[in-house]
Amino acid sequence: MNTQSNNALRFTAWTSIIGGLVAYATVGLSLSVAGSDMEMVFHGPSMLGLPTETRDLFRWWMLADVFGFYLPFIVIGGYFLHTFRDELGALGNMVTLAVGLYVISGITGAVLQMATLHPLAQIYAGGDETTKVAAATVWSAIAHATQYGLWWVEGPSVFFWTPIAARLLKAAGFGGTILLRIVGWFFGLFFMFGFFPGLNALASACETVVVLALPLWMLLFGWQLLRRAPARALSSPSLAG
Repeated sequence: MNTQSNNALRFTAWTSIIGGLVAYATVGLSLSVAGSDMEMVFHGPSMLGLPTETRDLFRWWMLADVFGFYLPFIVIGGYFLHTFRDELGALGNMVTLAVGLYVISGITGAVLQMATLHPLAQIYAGGDETTKVAAATVWSAIAHATQYGLWWVEGPSVFFWTPIAARLLKAAGFGGTILLRIVGWFFGLFFMFGFFPGLNALASACETVVVLALPLWMLLFGWQLLRRAPARALSSPSLAG
């Protein structure tokens, strides 16, 4: 392995580890904002009536979402596609599009909520009753469009690329690939259940599994990459890409 490849490996490893930790931070931030009642996020008056400090925590929650669950997969996905380009062949282009859809949909949803909460809250605080209702309705629409639109459509793309990644990583000697398969299965279930309003509780349960399993895989994957770096520098050029 040359120096450039070794640096790329270590950068990918640390991106995955730090991303996993930031992703887990979203759990604490979400509890700080909504406690155990995650449905509160969809309720306009409750969200727009939050104290400024709590709204700031929500914005940090969305920012952590971007840097935990989405941006790291630009690096992880790029490294994976480079490493396994021969095994993937034309399938690599499909995986690229699927990972790209996941990242773009996720970031768009999080940034949309992060950018609109404060302005709508200011309108809500200073408006009459009609204005309050309008602002609350806009927020509820944005929250639903994010959760059951942008984030919901991630389901098929993640369901597609995770088993492919799990299979190739397992063949290359990586452990913990079952976590990727679990993420894919539950993302697929989240997509199916999310289409039916009466199954929102099941969709939320599937989302919880994903939120806990994906960062764990990121931490495990990054740790394994770091452990492989010195040995690969001497003996495993085939995995260096």
